[in-house]
Amino acid sequence: MTTVSDTKIAQQVNLFNKFKQVADSHSDRIAFKADGGKGKSYTYGDVRNYIEQLAGFLSADKYAHITEIGLLSENRPEWGITYFAISALGKTVVPIDANLKENEIDYIFKHSNIKLLFTSVRFESFIHDTYEDVEIVSFNEASPNYWVNKLSDSVRIQESRAKLDDVAVLIYTSGTTGDPKAVELTHGNLIANLDAIQRAFEFKENDVKLSVLPLHHTFEATCGFLTPLMNGCCVVYARSLKSKEIVEDIKNNNITIMIGVPLLFEKMYHAIMRKIDTAPTSKRILFKSLYRTSKFGWNVGSKIGQKLFKSLRSKGGLSTIRMFVSGGAAIPPHISEFYNLIGIDFYQGYGMTECAPVVTANRPDDIKFGSCGIALDNVEVKIDKPNEQGVGEILVQGPNVTPGYRNKPEETKKLIRNGWLYTGDLGKLEKGHLVITGRKKNLIVSAAGKNIYPEQIEEKLLQSNLIMESVIFGRPKEGKQGEDICAIIVPDLEQFAQEYQINPEKPELQKIKEVLDREVKKANSEMADFKRINSYEVQLEELEKTSTKKVKRFVYK
Repeated sequence: MTTVSDTKIAQQVNLFNKFKQVADSHSDRIAFKADGGKGKSYTYGDVRNYIEQLAGFLSADKYAHITEIGLLSENRPEWGITYFAISALGKTVVPIDANLKENEIDYIFKHSNIKLLFTSVRFESFIHDTYEDVEIVSFNEASPNYWVNKLSDSVRIQESRAKLDDVAVLIYTSGTTGDPKAVELTHGNLIANLDAIQRAFEFKENDVKLSVLPLHHTFEATCGFLTPLMNGCCVVYARSLKSKEIVEDIKNNNITIMIGVPLLFEKMYHAIMRKIDTAPTSKRILFKSLYRTSKFGWNVGSKIGQKLFKSLRSKGGLSTIRMFVSGGAAIPPHISEFYNLIGIDFYQGYGMTECAPVVTANRPDDIKFGSCGIALDNVEVKIDKPNEQGVGEILVQGPNVTPGYRNKPEETKKLIRNGWLYTGDLGKLEKGHLVITGRKKNLIVSAAGKNIYPEQIEEKLLQSNLIMESVIFGRPKEGKQGEDICAIIVPDLEQFAQEYQINPEKPELQKIKEVLDREVKKANSEMADFKRINSYEVQLEELEKTSTKKVKRFVYK
């Protein structure tokens, strides 16, 4: 057997070498479980072994000219093994969203010049028929291109020489504006973020993390894949995004940590509240009394909700959960407050793909509802040109910041100026805590020149248990200055069925509209006149979203 270590060199700091240190000391511990814990499991020793063999296969001379390698698959343990094997060679992983349309996949193939692709059975035929010059390695055991058949003990990569400034991953943005950009993240960017996250939070070796978000997204890749693996934890891949199966996966695997986007946690919150609302009067009164007590305790620095709601968490299948982390979009403060008050540490953070991605996060001893927490210890945040309320564009500086966009020098110049990354997000700092007010491009300007942040109005609407989701946008006034504030509102049909006996299968739109009129009127009464909703439409199906569950606002403008 030959190895990369033919000559003695000082070990490079990179993703694989960092992981290898963890794997060596946890070789018998389970690293991955597939299919909600019912599928194949891999120990840390297994994972390291497969990475070394797969990297050995990829080090063959015929792949020397290939620098970018595609990874197109649903969440699974083999995704992570492939990620490490590619990056160990100093090559670049190109993770592709498994929910993209064929023309969107084609754009990525051409832009990154993919000639070698790791993929699942779902895409194998399409890739084979469409791209004659692309070699396929399949995760499908029945395929002649099955990845395990490519492995050999004859060549192993036992030590990676990838450098900190090598591009580890090329990530295509989700395209909420319709224009995906390829973000370069180096080994140095990712390691800087991983190290800072590790210093900010306590991870335990017996932690079990449930992976529900798509791995191609930086939030899940860094926080839900790399972070637990660098701390010797176990990652269980959820069977689906169905709430019932997620709760079952949590219970069956003693999950302690779950990372998600606001929509996931909002749906879980509504499901819990529906059960409480239908409970006997005595139990509803007890819940409200305990909740007030927990809130009082929280305000004086005591997390007594962990004891008060032990039974509630157990009945809800959440007894083992100690940490929920939300990112990707803002979450209404009453949702994060709820989880913390019933005894689950709930952390909201802020980040973006271009920052690998975490910038700020609430801390275990410093949680502020409605804020995204304080900056990581190796990241600087400042507000550019703040107005009288202290709101301005959020700028970021640190070793986690991307070198730029692939093949888009002008876009990179707009993104990074004088060493600062211009996020395009608006916010303010309150005692070090970052409070997001919205995106610059979503800003609505009133006839009097006042700034209106759609996200704040959406947050107000979501305080109603009858509203599942909403999107706010501005529409130019005919023949006048300024914009009217318009809304698309998606009702929670299950809640309507419970409170107003509306059949979710055949909903009465007029009756729903009558109820929502009252909810909109109530929201308007609690906001300044210039922020009030002028008109709205009801949409019964969910808002159109990216695969990371961000609303495609451009669709509704």
